[in-house]
Amino acid sequence: MVKIAVDAMGGDHGPGITVYGASLAMQENPELECLLFGEPKQVEEALPDFADPNRMEIIAADEVITDDDDPLRAVRRKKGSTIVKGLRAVAEREADAFVSAGSSGAIYAGGLFLIGADPEIKRPAAVSVLPTVSEASPYYMLIDSGANIAAKTEHLVEYARLGSRMAEQLLNIRNPRVGLLNIGSEPSKGNAFTKEAFQLLAAENELNFTGNVEPSVLLNGTHDIILTDGFTGNIMLKSVEGAAEILLNDLLRNVKKDGHLDENAEKVLAEAVETSIKRYTNEDIGGGFILGIKAPVVITHGAADAVMFKHSVEMAARLAHNPVFNGR
Repeated sequence: MVKIAVDAMGGDHGPGITVYGASLAMQENPELECLLFGEPKQVEEALPDFADPNRMEIIAADEVITDDDDPLRAVRRKKGSTIVKGLRAVAEREADAFVSAGSSGAIYAGGLFLIGADPEIKRPAAVSVLPTVSEASPYYMLIDSGANIAAKTEHLVEYARLGSRMAEQLLNIRNPRVGLLNIGSEPSKGNAFTKEAFQLLAAENELNFTGNVEPSVLLNGTHDIILTDGFTGNIMLKSVEGAAEILLNDLLRNVKKDGHLDENAEKVLAEAVETSIKRYTNEDIGGGFILGIKAPVVITHGAADAVMFKHSVEMAARLAHNPVFNGR
């Protein structure tokens, strides 16, 4: 059995989404158990009829860390919060992984403070698993997608090493292809940071480093890992998600405006667009996770719906089986 600690109060919608999503994950995964941290009455009221009480435990947590709180100060002071109690459960091996739609800053700080950093990584990074249009390589890992905006070039080498080991199990691939996000594919392109990072990555014989990658080809499925600093990565992540939703909805609007489709054709097209929107806005994947903490910590969108939260719990369960976390 895999046991996931769930912040039931985090996110924009609270237990109505998180508890239902966690229950969906348990319904589809009989080897999954959840510890639900939150206000007991609210959590109980949010439990759906199909929830299995034998595979969940409600643990009282009377405080919530908000986005307005200073992350590290809140972790230290709000010891009864859902984030702190959930992360502590993982640190004390009462759970195998943690999932939250709450304050990403507090989750990041709390993960380092309570669980501890992996010695292979000096500065932990955020990892987002993003979709491509390729059937052969449907996903890639973006590292760093927002945790460390002041990265050093040696950090990217560390991300490539540990990320490659993780990608083999998470993406089910061998010898992951690693690329460096840049404004051009030539080795001479970029600023001082990317040029130095290129040289360091190229010198790593155990990495399958293929060179620079331009943003325009990321959706083609030519790489399994894309490396960048957290500032650039976060901008790219939000650009991809936002552009996908805007463009796909615009496509649907223009087709409907044309007036040449019958009702059934419009319905089929609308369903196809909705499926694509869910894929490219990460609903089908769930959340991202932190690379460089000793146990799996998954952070999902504050606005996540129940399906996205379900997928986040499932990602946490997959990460719990990842060899990177074995022997922690």
